[in-house]
Amino acid sequence: MATNSSKKSFLIMIAVAGIVISGTIVISLIARGYQLNFKNGPILSPTGLISATSKPKSASVYINSRLFTATDDTINLPPGDYDIRIAKDGYLPWEKTIKVKNETVYQTDADLFRSVPDLRPISLSGAINPVVSPDNSKIIYAVATASATRDDGLYLYENNNNALPLIKNSPQQLSQNVNGIDWSKAQYQFSPNSQQVLATFKATNTHYLIDLNQPVNSKQFYDITAQLPIIFEEWDKQKSDLIATRLAHVPKELVPFVSTASAQDLLLSNSPGYDLVFYLATADGQLKTDIISPPPAQSTQKQERLIKKNNYYVYDIKDDTNFIIGSPAQMTNISWLPNANDLIFVQNNEIMAIEYDGTNKQKLFGGTFDPTIVASTTDGNQLLTLTSAYPGAPLNIYAITIK
Repeated sequence: MATNSSKKSFLIMIAVAGIVISGTIVISLIARGYQLNFKNGPILSPTGLISATSKPKSASVYINSRLFTATDDTINLPPGDYDIRIAKDGYLPWEKTIKVKNETVYQTDADLFRSVPDLRPISLSGAINPVVSPDNSKIIYAVATASATRDDGLYLYENNNNALPLIKNSPQQLSQNVNGIDWSKAQYQFSPNSQQVLATFKATNTHYLIDLNQPVNSKQFYDITAQLPIIFEEWDKQKSDLIATRLAHVPKELVPFVSTASAQDLLLSNSPGYDLVFYLATADGQLKTDIISPPPAQSTQKQERLIKKNNYYVYDIKDDTNFIIGSPAQMTNISWLPNANDLIFVQNNEIMAIEYDGTNKQKLFGGTFDPTIVASTTDGNQLLTLTSAYPGAPLNIYAITIK
């Protein structure tokens, strides 16, 4: 009797263990995207996962025009091609066609832009001859009022958003008009590292160098025209060092196609995680496939590995994907939008955005503005440009809230 009881206990333990192990396997498969399919009996069919995320959150997620859920959520789908649309009232929709693969997670990471942006003036007394620094962190400009007040002079605006929302950045007056220097008559040029500004007065052929790392003392202004060759030599070295540092992160197979102009201005700068390489192609050629072993969730958007000279491309270092973005004839004043996968640029007198893979090209601002003055704040939520409130009003620097 004891022997039969022991056998029953042993069999029960084995059965329980089998159920636990089977349940664990089933749960694991479901977590990997498998779903129960009852068409041909209760079997587990492989699926893929879409992790629908957006900024801002709580946007509607449409798949093949059908409302499925809201972000942030995960959706199981059989393998295949799907049209995804993420939309929220007050924002431009995000749309993309993706290929769902077995046991693979696709992350949308949709950045939504406001459909009606807000405008807020940064300068209040006009902005003359403004220039944006190479790193997009500063704008320098002059002010000249009709009454020649103490407000006239040279100003610097640093466009890093304050951590405390109630405290807003304000332009800083670097110098009043002193010693016969009228800053509104000068043209400005930043050093490659954005730490110095050269003011050039063409009418008198005089030049002043301003160091932004220390307080500006008007008594120290003196004409540095004779030192220009030395200054430009130092700036050339800064530029070369900057290009070398950025190219050091680029796969060697890509380097022959990258122009030093794009390396200086945009290569890796401000891109998310510093893993997206924006470049202007300097030659025709075929970009090698499988520069790295592509991850399972590699982008399924159409790539372009046949490189054509004088086109803009973005190469994803982590994904080993290469996408055509446009050409200099179509796009000017291009920069990365911080904390996002988007580039901003000017086209046909409009400020546009485009995702790094060439999708979601959208208009952000279409008013009258200076196409050479377009920069983003460090959080990527606002754009800065030179415009006016209405025709005939003084030109001022405005912040355009796009997120």
